Amino acid sequence: MKKCFIAAAAVLISLCMQAQEVLRYNYIRKGYTYTGAQRERVEGSTPLYVKLSRVVFSDGQPVYLLRLDVEDTTPWKMPKNAPLTITTSAGRTVVLKNSASEPNRVAPDGFAGDKGKVYWNYGEYYLEEPDLKKIVAGVTVVDITKRWSSEGYIKVLYKNNEFGAAIARQYEALQQAPAAKSDVAGVLRSLQDQGGSRLAETNVLEVNDRLSLSLVYFYYAATNSEGYDLNLYPKGVTVPYGGTVTLEWEDGQTLELRQEKELAAGRAICYPENADVLRMLRGVRKVTFQTPGEPVELTFTDGAFSAVLDRLYNALQTISIL
Repeated sequence: MKKCFIAAAAVLISLCMQAQEVLRYNYIRKGYTYTGAQRERVEGSTPLYVKLSRVVFSDGQPVYLLRLDVEDTTPWKMPKNAPLTITTSAGRTVVLKNSASEPNRVAPDGFAGDKGKVYWNYGEYYLEEPDLKKIVAGVTVVDITKRWSSEGYIKVLYKNNEFGAAIARQYEALQQAPAAKSDVAGVLRSLQDQGGSRLAETNVLEVNDRLSLSLVYFYYAATNSEGYDLNLYPKGVTVPYGGTVTLEWEDGQTLELRQEKELAAGRAICYPENADVLRMLRGVRKVTFQTPGEPVELTFTDGAFSAVLDRLYNALQTISIL
């Protein structure tokens, strides 16, 4: 019985880890809870990118939003209320209407794809859970209306339920998401847009009396990519240019970052990979700063570091492009 319990627990932990990798954000704003998945490429007769998100209202009722980005060699604007017709494996149809009317912010001038310049043309569709469950059960065809004409649609065929499987993964991740703890009100400090690119910065938040953090978000329209700068403010600690900032987790795993600029005492700037930022949102217990003298270690027994970074990161997701 004990072995069965341990095995079941291991499977549950594995599923939770997979769900966390699929999730992009999970936060509270103005009493609503916003949870969203990472955008995922879906192979088919036309490449699509799908992103499922959920808003839970103050009364506990959820509504889901499906975003589709259609990869094409030409840009076009999907009309508001244009239908998206999804044919399920059971032969049923789910018809959704495009709610988006704003200009596309995802690489509006295109970016270099595998076979030349491409554009992501988008639609956003609200749907209720019963229709979502039909999609999750399997999809064979997606008909996308891209303009009001007899030829203004795209039919995408799926031989192996690629579309339905992607939505199922994202739906499962939303269902398994932990209760949101980060209220992002008042965290965002600045936002700048130029040439389709975006730069946003958070306020500095205190982890404890020895360390504060802030986070910077970049979206690069020319490459349709994004990144983050992590700013650390260890009081009285000098980290030389090229010096290491090492994070350690409860299980003993570590991540080594570097001081990227020549700065005075009390400041370090690091350039983590996007995946590392997500990893840092969970369970960082210690940060060690290399100094001209002895290393300085800061230990967090209450999850304070990850909790503060989670709030910074989720605040940036309210304005992120991808």
